[in-house]
Amino acid sequence: MDWLEDFRPQLERLFQQAEKRVRAFPAPLHEIGLRYLSAFDIRTRGSTKNYICYLLPFWLERMLSARLESSTSDALLQTARQAALGNVMGMLHFFIQDDLMDTAQQQAAEDAPDMRSLIPLSQLLHSEFIQAMSAATSSQHHDQLWEYYQDLSAEWASAVYDESESDYFLHAQHRVAGKASPIKLSVIIMMLEANLSSQLPALLEQLERVLLVLQMNDDAADWREDLASGSYNCLLSLIRHEYDALEQHADEALSTPTVLTEVQVQQAIYDRHILQRYTSMAADSYIAADTASLNPYLSQFHAYLIRQLTRMSEQVEQHRSLLLQQGSIWYYAKLSN
Repeated sequence: MDWLEDFRPQLERLFQQAEKRVRAFPAPLHEIGLRYLSAFDIRTRGSTKNYICYLLPFWLERMLSARLESSTSDALLQTARQAALGNVMGMLHFFIQDDLMDTAQQQAAEDAPDMRSLIPLSQLLHSEFIQAMSAATSSQHHDQLWEYYQDLSAEWASAVYDESESDYFLHAQHRVAGKASPIKLSVIIMMLEANLSSQLPALLEQLERVLLVLQMNDDAADWREDLASGSYNCLLSLIRHEYDALEQHADEALSTPTVLTEVQVQQAIYDRHILQRYTSMAADSYIAADTASLNPYLSQFHAYLIRQLTRMSEQVEQHRSLLLQQGSIWYYAKLSN
């Protein structure tokens, strides 16, 4: 049982279908859309791989089919294919929304499409998202589907609006993955169609823990970009909290949060072993989710993400040891550069 290799044929079919749908967009938006899709296409070398978006409906279908009659199982595979297509289209739409909220950074990128083309492209992708999710859902569940979608849209909007001010990672970790809330719609559809809505709360809790660790991975890899742009970042939040605690200990009157520099972040990573503690927090999420491990593929992916963070932490420690072997003065000069 492998969370990725078991589903290669389904992923090939999925991206063929997504490409076909985007190719049908009016010119020249279809060309812009195809370039955007290619950046996330699992078949494209060097693309960004949003595995959970592509695979989640198929993980659920594999788990659920073992419990269902063959006729229901066949129908559920078609549901999974439509939900996965909806996830891809929704992913592209919501990523564009994120880009549009950071206009200056997007315009600075040499290969970024013009903002005026992204807005209609996003609308076309959103229409495809809605159409695919609607097609995945039988008529008796449509009303429930759109009630859920309204709630998930509100979660997404709240997350993108005030995650920095609320500092979710320190104060409300269950909301860290709020920007990924629309992916939950595919889980809801699959469970409704299998008549297992009673299991939704536990499964969504498991998913939220996985999405938290996925965001932690992304933030550990992207901290330099997020520091420069001012975007919210879980690792930077933890580092800032530690610096604030140190300064408050020295001056109890301190009330202004620390504005981090790159050198401070590097010192936290290399001198204070912050990535080890960060990784331990991710591992704790896996232990907490173990009792609610309703989907073994989702659990496998959770473990994979923690291994990725662990590997990153170990590489930092190895690099630190190498730098120290070359002399402490050179080590600190290297950090400052």
